[in-house]
Amino acid sequence: MKFIQMADIFGVPYKQQITLNEKVQKSFLGGISSLILILVGFAYLIYVINQWISNEILPKSTSTMKVDNYSEILFDNEQLFEFCYWKYEQSQVDPFRMKRNILTPIGIYFIDGIPQKPFSLLTENQKQSAYNTTLMSLDNLQLIQNSNFNRELNATKELMIVIASCNETILNEGYECASEEEIKDFFNSSVNYISFWLNLKQYDPNSQQFEVVKKQYYMSFDYEIAQQGQLILTQTKATIDTGIIFGKFASKGYVYNAQLVTSATSKNFWQTLLVQQSYFNLFIRLDPMSYDTQIVYPKLGEILAQVGSIINMLMIIQYAIYHYNERILDCDFIDKVLKFYFFDYADLKKSKNKKDQEACQELMQQARKKLVYTNVIYELSRIQLFLLNHFGRNLLEQTHNLSLSAKGEFKPNCELYDKFITIQKNDIQQNNIQFDKADFNLLCRAKSKTLIVGNNNNSNNNNNNINNNINGDSGAMDRVFLDVKSSSLKSIQT
Repeated sequence: MKFIQMADIFGVPYKQQITLNEKVQKSFLGGISSLILILVGFAYLIYVINQWISNEILPKSTSTMKVDNYSEILFDNEQLFEFCYWKYEQSQVDPFRMKRNILTPIGIYFIDGIPQKPFSLLTENQKQSAYNTTLMSLDNLQLIQNSNFNRELNATKELMIVIASCNETILNEGYECASEEEIKDFFNSSVNYISFWLNLKQYDPNSQQFEVVKKQYYMSFDYEIAQQGQLILTQTKATIDTGIIFGKFASKGYVYNAQLVTSATSKNFWQTLLVQQSYFNLFIRLDPMSYDTQIVYPKLGEILAQVGSIINMLMIIQYAIYHYNERILDCDFIDKVLKFYFFDYADLKKSKNKKDQEACQELMQQARKKLVYTNVIYELSRIQLFLLNHFGRNLLEQTHNLSLSAKGEFKPNCELYDKFITIQKNDIQQNNIQFDKADFNLLCRAKSKTLIVGNNNNSNNNNNNINNNINGDSGAMDRVFLDVKSSSLKSIQT
């Protein structure tokens, strides 16, 4: 049981009363400062909590580059890319129109480097771009990279977009190609560019949503020289922890960035594969280099720690207020001690006379020394030795058996009490008192039976019994003294 009590971390020290209802010195200045600090701290707490709830406190983000021997990505409900013809004048003709088509966008998947069946990117329900031209994209796009050529996994899958001359075999039924004159006039009348948008994604920490960021490329093509490029996509796998106290994880992979590499080639370079001329070719493939991103939102404990650290900085003022209150308490104690001894101390303190002020300061210095704990114990020891010398050891030992009755009068009325008051000094001198080291614990708390002194009948009977023991039964009194001494020593040891 004692060991369990020793493990108690909630134990409190005993604080001596300064006044009847106050154990700690407090002041008006300290109260005002405390209220200001509490209000400022509470207002800052509300401010930080509001920022935390509205996700205005940025999360911690770490990103690590790694090599993936295998990765894949599927765009089923969204488009990875969009492109259109850049029409900078109203007189320009859209080469991707369905009727009298000039250029046909073609898609070809390459699986392990082997081209698959070409397909047209033109559809009947095409969207319009900002340039009032046909906007093209590809649904259900799947890209795979297997750089380790692991046969147990899916083979590498890449997409090539080809801007080729019109081919009626690829066009939908009911549509035809433009004449040779229209095609030549198209290439001779304007500077030809393709506006290509890549729909990248970026995580917004405020809304906790992934936002689409359009990265735009301008790619030129000419009647004589074709352009060829590789668009290498860099993926990111984001792990997001939005837990308030404990972790709450969610993962998502997306295309984070892309690298475009271009070169020039002949328009007949892909004629063997496509059986037609191509003016622009773009390979879209996955990069084996990717990123792992960890996004961790601040927890409730971090927010409270942040508020606590700021409040601790503000609480520096508490040290000044603490010393201020300590000074007040010190001066108040000194004044009370000096008033106990000197009835004219108040007048001396208020005096404007220089000598009175110097005398007051000297008294205050002496009182400050007097309040030192060791000096208090020293003065108590002098009182104990004086009582021992004046009343004798036997009577002081009997004080351990004295007490008052809670039901009787406060002032005791018994012969034993009168002996302490009226004892004559000659009797003490006859005892020839010699101080002993055992007297050090003479007045320590005893655990023997207590003598109740008062005015009721029970206390009178007890007083008579004690008086009989004092006057007659010396053996019984010796046993009482032995009990007092042993219990006093025991209380000191424990």
